[in-house]
Amino acid sequence: MFKRTTFFVLLLIIVGGLYIGSIIWCQHNINNQILTNTISETRIKFGEFEKTEVFKKKRLEGFSYSFLEASGILFTKLKPLKNTIHYSIAYKSDGLIVTGSMVTPKKDGKYPCIIFNRGGNRNYGRLDFRLINKYMTVLAEQGYIVIASNYRGNSGSEGKEEFGGKDVNDITNLISVLSKESMADTSKIGIYGHSRGGMMSYKSLQNSNMIKVAVVMAGTTNELTAVKDRPELEKNVHAQLIPDYYENKEKELKKRSVVFWTEELSKAPLLILHGTDDKRVNYSQAIQLSSKLDSLSFPYKMVTFKDDDHSLSQNRKEANSMIINWFNKYLRDEKPYNEVKKQMIIINKESP
Repeated sequence: MFKRTTFFVLLLIIVGGLYIGSIIWCQHNINNQILTNTISETRIKFGEFEKTEVFKKKRLEGFSYSFLEASGILFTKLKPLKNTIHYSIAYKSDGLIVTGSMVTPKKDGKYPCIIFNRGGNRNYGRLDFRLINKYMTVLAEQGYIVIASNYRGNSGSEGKEEFGGKDVNDITNLISVLSKESMADTSKIGIYGHSRGGMMSYKSLQNSNMIKVAVVMAGTTNELTAVKDRPELEKNVHAQLIPDYYENKEKELKKRSVVFWTEELSKAPLLILHGTDDKRVNYSQAIQLSSKLDSLSFPYKMVTFKDDDHSLSQNRKEANSMIINWFNKYLRDEKPYNEVKKQMIIINKESP
């Protein structure tokens, strides 16, 4: 009896290991479908653009995708794959070919749109399967078309990234891309940014009045504060990506810092989420912005997650629920802003 039990336990361990290994292999294979590293790879993948063409998409499919979709029965993080369709995209932005991703509901219909803005810089933080599934698929499953850019110069795109300079156009130009998507209701466009993507979202709200609702998680609001908190950021990111950085340091950092031009934001209902233990974007940056917003009677709500980190990993489910509810209320249902309590603190943490 003992030998038989031991045999079945070992068998389960082996089968489980093989299954987990298969999921990892499939995710790696999917990333090979999603990601390109050079413009030559992008051209081979999507083909050449016609003169009037601004948007190309390529659906993710095949055994690896089907396996991950079926695995949603056992793994809740993969469950949304069943009701969504993933596309790799390439589009024209200021004449440049830029890569990105789009996730749509599987069911035909007209859906409100959300532009997701990734964090990081260059290929760090680019749109791979893990990131897409974490930030985009969960929203598409709720009935949204979610689209995102890798920004120029990154992941097989033409041009050069400017960390909040001309590359902001790669976000606002997604609005015209959405107009080419038959399922997109472009009268309802929201924006959602994480980390550096928060800065890109604020810049988009400064430049466009077509964005109706905004959500920012752990977003940068003051790059002058950021370089004091993380001196390596200036050397490794700002100086390398921002044109003529040292000649125009203060001017360029302020251009990328919403606290210096808050009054120029389009007054879209804004949800801010930030953890007090964020080591990448100091929580004080969220406080600085909330003070500015209060002085302008801006339609916003700020949720503080006590002792949580840059990705709100201890309260992820609650954060996702808040984000979905915000978009449902103010984008999908177009309700007027009516938040009585603009500040909220979350203390309870999710179980590991």
